Amino acid sequence: MHRKTVIKSLVFAFFLAAIPILYPGLARAEPSNFLGTNILWDNGDPVKLDSSFRRMKALGMKNARVDWEWRVVESQKGSYDWTALDRLVSLAHENGVNLLPIVHYAPDWALVSGQKPEGTYQMAPRRDAFQAYADFVAASVRRYGPGGDAPVAFTPITAWQTWNEPNGKEFWGPAPDPAAFAELMETTARTLAFARSRIKIVHAGLSKADHVFLWSAWEADKNYGRTFDILAVHPYFFNPRGGVRSPDAMDKDRADVAALGFVGNPDDVGYLGKVFNLQLFLTLKGTPKPIWITEIGFMAGSGNPWAVSERTQTDLARDTLAYIMSRLTDRPFEIGKRADLAANVQRVYWFTLDDYGFPNDTGNFGLYRMNGTIRPFTESVIKPFLSGGGEP
Repeated sequence: MHRKTVIKSLVFAFFLAAIPILYPGLARAEPSNFLGTNILWDNGDPVKLDSSFRRMKALGMKNARVDWEWRVVESQKGSYDWTALDRLVSLAHENGVNLLPIVHYAPDWALVSGQKPEGTYQMAPRRDAFQAYADFVAASVRRYGPGGDAPVAFTPITAWQTWNEPNGKEFWGPAPDPAAFAELMETTARTLAFARSRIKIVHAGLSKADHVFLWSAWEADKNYGRTFDILAVHPYFFNPRGGVRSPDAMDKDRADVAALGFVGNPDDVGYLGKVFNLQLFLTLKGTPKPIWITEIGFMAGSGNPWAVSERTQTDLARDTLAYIMSRLTDRPFEIGKRADLAANVQRVYWFTLDDYGFPNDTGNFGLYRMNGTIRPFTESVIKPFLSGGGEP
């Protein structure tokens, strides 16, 4: 093993062991509750889903974030077919895995019209379909939430994530629309009023720490903070010029926003530490909330400018977890005008359990490679963390 890697491994092991002493507030959650993973939906394939859950269980993970496809259940307006989701929740229950559904992917009848732009994975729902979306979330909660009436054995789902990355054209085509998304959130929250005491609404994971999108949503709805209970973010910190930034990197403050306490320049949200800016924004709005990182990870390979070697992937995974635990959980951030404020990250979902076969190594984020073998960072970083080395 490379000498620097050995040293980093020893330092990380010491850090994990010392966390309960250095940061006693972090001892409230077990590692398996703090660190989960995204899994591939695989169109509800029971063999693949069961394999995913079994391998999660072997690693010591018990929280999985998974697509919950509206289009699969309500392909015909007003008619629900729960077959695939019954299978999903049943297999998760058998393996002791808790699900965080990402409720998205509108059926064809609910989509906005127009050509899907290049690079867009899903188009936004039409405004006149927002209530249908909210009704689908409510029907899902009634079936699989606390006290649900699903005809299969299931673990009640207590957190529900509304959409994915609405601040980019990739998942809100043809272009992001904060006002429209605020309306979708308000409609959903109102429709879920019957269950708000028993479940948590998790805001769609923002692509990077984009507090400007939140600002725009709040301008559209002054009560936006009432529409969700947990804010989610995907703070990937790839360098636009290629490669990956250091987890502790930060650009220079911009004077106008630094006066409010924001760190760095809001024009570039691709720094891990800017998760703090989201909590600061919520605090300035009078609605501080827990933050979940519902995606973070690194691609391995050499097929594109942002792929890294598996050795570097291991170092990045180790340094990223250490940074999150020491700087972004419940201790003060200690940088900027509001250095006293804590980011309050309470959960992380790694992206992702398995590689997913996109060209040019773009899908090589997995804890496991496409051929099913385990990656080095899974063995040397993820497994030790989950086995009790950390108590974040």
